[in-house]
Amino acid sequence: MRLAVLPLLLACLAAPVAADDTIADQAQRAYEIFAGGLSQPDLALARHGAVAFRDVAGDWVRLAGPAPRTGIETYGPDTEKFCKTSGVLTLASPNLLSMTLTAHVNDRSFTQIYTLVGGATYAEYTEPMQYLDAIGLGPDRNGEQADQRRALALSQANNIVQIYRASADIIVIARDRGYPTVLARCPKN
Repeated sequence: MRLAVLPLLLACLAAPVAADDTIADQAQRAYEIFAGGLSQPDLALARHGAVAFRDVAGDWVRLAGPAPRTGIETYGPDTEKFCKTSGVLTLASPNLLSMTLTAHVNDRSFTQIYTLVGGATYAEYTEPMQYLDAIGLGPDRNGEQADQRRALALSQANNIVQIYRASADIIVIARDRGYPTVLARCPKN
């Protein structure tokens, strides 16, 4: 009987101790991410941007999720690699209620503006002509298919989104449709 208990005792001793795995600790981490660590009154009084956009200015890149076929993540190497390309995005926060994201595509650029609606909800606005020109769907493209592609592109670039600051170097933009956009800060050289 003692020999049967020994492996169980060893397994219990080898298991990591979850000191901060209480419900209260997990809830605090959730509030830090999803409410910016703010109280309900502060969140309701439009103070989310002060936390979510603190020190946001600089170069960022968009990360893809794990590789579809393998499930392998390459976030670290991808961040370093993408930060050296034209895929760099420039973020800024001109005030506590908004953030701008400027993308550079095909030697052109466009800016998306995220304006606080309430809580962690933001209105995403992209100036249509600047955006369509940058992605190759400008007015020089004619026909019904081009019109359909423009309509789809604009519907995806102008939304209501949720913005979460998962850490100092990660911002998540969640949409009602599709995979969330995860942005990683480029290391300063």
